[in-house]
Amino acid sequence: SALIIRAWHASRGELDQRREIITTAYSHPANPAGAAVAGFKVITLMPGERGYAEPAALRAALSNRTAGLMLTNPEDTGIFNPHVGEFVRMVHEAGGLCAYDQANGNPLLGIARARDAGFDLGQFNLHKTFGAPHNSIGPGCSAIGVRADLARFLPAPVIVREGDRYALDSDRPESIGRMRSFAGNLQVAVRAYAWLISLGAEGLRTVAETAVLNNNYLAKQLATIPGLSVPYEGSGPRLDQIRYSWKELADETEVGTEDLLRRTTDYGVQPYYTSHNPMIVPEPMTLEPTEMMARADLDELAAILARVAEEARTEPDVVRGAPHRGPIGPLDEAAADDPHRWAMTARAMRRKWPAGLGRPTESGGPDSGGDRRDTA
Repeated sequence: SALIIRAWHASRGELDQRREIITTAYSHPANPAGAAVAGFKVITLMPGERGYAEPAALRAALSNRTAGLMLTNPEDTGIFNPHVGEFVRMVHEAGGLCAYDQANGNPLLGIARARDAGFDLGQFNLHKTFGAPHNSIGPGCSAIGVRADLARFLPAPVIVREGDRYALDSDRPESIGRMRSFAGNLQVAVRAYAWLISLGAEGLRTVAETAVLNNNYLAKQLATIPGLSVPYEGSGPRLDQIRYSWKELADETEVGTEDLLRRTTDYGVQPYYTSHNPMIVPEPMTLEPTEMMARADLDELAAILARVAEEARTEPDVVRGAPHRGPIGPLDEAAADDPHRWAMTARAMRRKWPAGLGRPTESGGPDSGGDRRDTA
């Protein structure tokens, strides 16, 4: 998106002037990262009391240097910014383009469209919202859509139809060029397309409604866990995800969210995601069940989190020392951040990490209560 914004301003002879991209703190990090790689200065709007950036903050950031806005909505807190239409209008009046990052689009399918809010272009995460698969486990793949007059800048080659066949069109002189070698993660695109066709318009709306229902059902379950809170209370309903906070539990037990997420893996579930940096929400836990989880899965996850929170009070060393059921113990974060010890192959790992990636465990698993079958 940032490269297309750059190409549009360059075609108008304004690129030397328009060097700033505006985003928000809770938008997906791909927005500031992509803008920075494209050579723009990034201006980040911080959340207000209700958890999202306010129009006044955007107004103060706009100028004749503004190239565009890159925004995720709902943001990674699950909060939808109700000022999105006003944001788009203000940026357009300043001469910029508006790019929508649909990283959290699960609750909007068949309900709201970025173009209806006035966005000029947007990217869609096939590896989350379009079921291929959720949680960004990968391989990642995105599709981008643009308004008609921006199509000439799309990456090349593009697929075109010639009679009864399809072909690749590389003769696009204003294109931003090829984004990567070969055809990208083609299998993800094919799976997402099949998923879309099989669901149809009504099915997509059901996906969105189920995502919101699942998220709020899980939130009701977790509301009973002492030490867990939802920041920005009173900011409206959360959509497909929530960024919770374990701060109260950490203050009480000195067991933090990184400890808790490792311990959850001992019960046979995928570790939860904490937060993108910077971690504005203290001791964060971001859960996004969306439409992918059955009610039994949600009940089990809630029971596991409640149990791990209780362990933080009664057996804090067990939680801090997790995981106990995996082939390795806690990762040595300092060593993992050392470029001299980065290992891209198994042979390099054995040479650079002779003792293993983490502390060897002394037992094959947690106590008998650690079996996931006992938690639900």
